[in-house]
Amino acid sequence: MRTQLAAAFLALGLLSGAGSAAAQEAAWWTQRMTFGAGPAFIENLWAKGRRMRAESIVEGRRIVTYVDDKRYAIVDDLGKAGVSIGRSEHSIGQDAKRKRPFGTELDEIVKQGGEKVGQEMRAGQEVDHYRLTQGDGDRDEVWVTTDESHLPIESLFRDRGTGAANRRVYLRWVEAQFPDDFFAPPRDVKLESMTYDEYVARSKKGSVGPAPPFYSDLLHGTHD
Repeated sequence: MRTQLAAAFLALGLLSGAGSAAAQEAAWWTQRMTFGAGPAFIENLWAKGRRMRAESIVEGRRIVTYVDDKRYAIVDDLGKAGVSIGRSEHSIGQDAKRKRPFGTELDEIVKQGGEKVGQEMRAGQEVDHYRLTQGDGDRDEVWVTTDESHLPIESLFRDRGTGAANRRVYLRWVEAQFPDDFFAPPRDVKLESMTYDEYVARSKKGSVGPAPPFYSDLLHGTHD
């Protein structure tokens, strides 16, 4: 399966790194781009088990997000400062249901009632195509690899009323291993620590930390 998956990724211009041993936690890196009516948002994302690291550029500053089994940290890498927030119990409880901290578009669309509508060839690779059409005509679609990992390749949302579209493209997926300390803020970063309830209360009065929580489901959780 691993050899077949690697070949499929190469056909898409993707890379598949050396796989980990069975005893190691599953670890991934991907780069994705989200774009629609506004500016494109580009992210680099790493996962190791339930831990995540994400990097993006906001107003010329690199914002790094770290998530582990208990805390959600937002760091301004240039200013070496940020916030460390206790994750909600609701979100922590949902960790066991997540295959990965990110790249779960297929699970989300199926949970809402989306169905597989066929298979397509994209860049020489066969992918599964899922679709969900809401009662108002809004449409969600996702294309994923056909192997057991179901890695998303692309997702698309169309608003029927306005005609607006929002597209997310995963440029590459790599399975590899990364050191544990890569998923924790460096020691020279000054972090303001707070509980989840403290964060919610403060955020109602204004912005907290160097950036908003871009991966809010990992902080707040999602509706079951």
